[in-house]
Amino acid sequence: MASKTPPSDALARWIQPQRWFGGKGREIRHITREDWVPVAPGGIALVALELDDGTHQRYAIPLAGPDGATLVDALDDPRFCRALLALIERDGHARGERGEIVASRAPAFPAALPADVAVRRLAGEQSNTSVTFGDALILKHFRRIQEGINPEAEITRFLTERTGFTHTPRLAGSLEYHAHGAVTTVGVLQELVPNARDGWQWMLERLGEFYRRVPAAVRRPDDGMVRALAAESLAALRRLGMNTGQLHCALASDTTDAAFTPEPITRDDIDAWARAVQRQIDDARRAAPAVTLDMEVSGIVRGLEALRGTMKIRHHGDFHLGQTLYRADIQDFVIIDFEGEPLRPLAERRRKHAAVRDVAGMLRSINYAMVSAPGAPEHQEWGEAWETLARQELVAGYRSATGEMAFAPASAEAFAAALAVFELEKAAYEVVYEASNRPAWIAIPTRGFVRAAASLARRSDAGAA
Repeated sequence: MASKTPPSDALARWIQPQRWFGGKGREIRHITREDWVPVAPGGIALVALELDDGTHQRYAIPLAGPDGATLVDALDDPRFCRALLALIERDGHARGERGEIVASRAPAFPAALPADVAVRRLAGEQSNTSVTFGDALILKHFRRIQEGINPEAEITRFLTERTGFTHTPRLAGSLEYHAHGAVTTVGVLQELVPNARDGWQWMLERLGEFYRRVPAAVRRPDDGMVRALAAESLAALRRLGMNTGQLHCALASDTTDAAFTPEPITRDDIDAWARAVQRQIDDARRAAPAVTLDMEVSGIVRGLEALRGTMKIRHHGDFHLGQTLYRADIQDFVIIDFEGEPLRPLAERRRKHAAVRDVAGMLRSINYAMVSAPGAPEHQEWGEAWETLARQELVAGYRSATGEMAFAPASAEAFAAALAVFELEKAAYEVVYEASNRPAWIAIPTRGFVRAAASLARRSDAGAA
């Protein structure tokens, strides 16, 4: 195998600085080349890494060169990308030394594509790499891999083939690595959404415009003024809430597939979720010991009790504005990226959960947008007034779409209680992230945590009364 892939020390040095490498701050102690799968004019190396903290990670790495010995990313080569596309088009197989890449074509694959279709690798990659083919398709290659079906492929296939949900790109194909009975998703091909903007950037621009239009002479905004100045963003968030509700309705619509069939939320679920929230809070306390994060487990459990009698379903799992695209031509959002939080185990990302958890994630993203947009520091009161209305619009849109669906708490009070618990969890997660990456930002999730904790406390006090 050494003749088919680069020497392990050279490969390790090449991987270390890559943006998609998930071991930032750690050294690669050992690298095992598991397989080499030729795909002309290069191939895909399957490697396992041992890091200096004893953890292990696996990657699928396209490399250029006829024998894979050249340390050049093959996704920069249009010929290699077209070869992957052709493999999907014909439902082809590419055999390696231990396993094979198995390609599958799906309903959204175009009837015809030019042989020399334009190929463009997208900038701004994180844990994955995306390549577009003309204005028709986008291929997402998963760098870091785990055995099993990636939720991005699984959920997109389900929405494409089993539902009429139209606010997500349809599946055009997939790439899987098969070896010794195990299946690992390495790529997903989807429709390219036309006339689309990154939802996070679009919202920051709208908020920047809002702040610029704030009247200098008015210090205390009222709701009417805020609605007049921020009408576009508020209307868009109501639609996003509706789209999110329709997504959850679609994911809960099929009772013939065990992976998607809704299931009753049990006492065991509530206890397990409460422990998970508490662990996240404990992690946040360790990451930022100077920050006060007070919340008792009993309050978390009482908030989750609002979910008794409802159903758990598949959900997005990592929902925020950066997981949306905004189409100005139809003035609406498209929801993307269903793989969940990439650092979590695949089995955890595929578990059914409370649908309201996605709503909580988006509310935290709205808060981040409010404080991140140009002009926010100078217009704090206006931003807070906008966020209050934005939260109302998102939730109202969501509840209008879900109605009496079994996965949604029936009363507004029960919905708000469950929502506060998952906002608490998300804010604690953000505290850990900011403590490691942007300590100056730690006040943002801390304020979100305090607000969610106060919301839970109010509801507990009201219930006790």
